[in-house]
Amino acid sequence: MNIKRAKQEIKDTIEAYLKKDEFGSYVIGSVRQRPVLLIGPPGVGKTQIMEQISQECGIGLVAYTITHHTRQSAIGLPFIEKREYGGICSNGIYHERDCGCCL
Repeated sequence: MNIKRAKQEIKDTIEAYLKKDEFGSYVIGSVRQRPVLLIGPPGVGKTQIMEQISQECGIGLVAYTITHHTRQSAIGLPFIEKREYGGICSNGIYHERDCGCCL
């Protein structure tokens, strides 16, 4: 898919979300609408495309970069092996606080 086609599909989606019926209600209710999520490598222009579209459609844009939330960035993070939930340890045994059975 080229950039021009992608941009048009996003605009079509936004226009469909903003379309109202003769009573002023949205044709596609907000419960059924989904955010537009662009996925791709850094630096290809995803944010710039969305900024152009939002300006052309006269709507606001909330942009969030999640590159620091990728699987590769999670390597090396600590892993929780055992945890206590309301007096029952993660292996299913009820115990007193600080009994040490899960240590």
